[in-house]
Amino acid sequence: MLTFQVEKWSDALPELRELFPLLWDEVALDKDRLVAKCDEPLYANMEKLNLLHVVTARDGGKLVGYHVSFITPHMHYQGAGAMAFTDMYFTRPEFRKGGLGAKLLKFLESSLRARGVFKAYLSHKIAHDRGALFQALGWKPSDVVYSKVIA
Repeated sequence: MLTFQVEKWSDALPELRELFPLLWDEVALDKDRLVAKCDEPLYANMEKLNLLHVVTARDGGKLVGYHVSFITPHMHYQGAGAMAFTDMYFTRPEFRKGGLGAKLLKFLESSLRARGVFKAYLSHKIAHDRGALFQALGWKPSDVVYSKVIA
């Protein structure tokens, strides 16, 4: 049975570590120049500052998906309230059929709302376009982001 919950980064981290390589293998860019290595002390510090929001999907207790957001006021909209910025998300490939992603995002929205977040930003990699799903759930396209290794 699938369950969705907000969890502490520190509690979920052992299982998240198992999924990080799957995420990075699937979506990372510039693999010839960057080595994926999660800065766990920085995440732990962000958790202590209450700037992290972790939503998990579990099947019989086993972690099968997650979404991590950074929560902070937006510097362009003083007084608007907290905003959530997607850091990373992933669902195990064998669980992608049957609406797990949509259910995870719906739970994410309700958990952010309960936390008092005013607006959330969600992104995807161009090669792994999730735009149709996001728009079906009421999200609007807002930005296109480009990256380039310059060092």
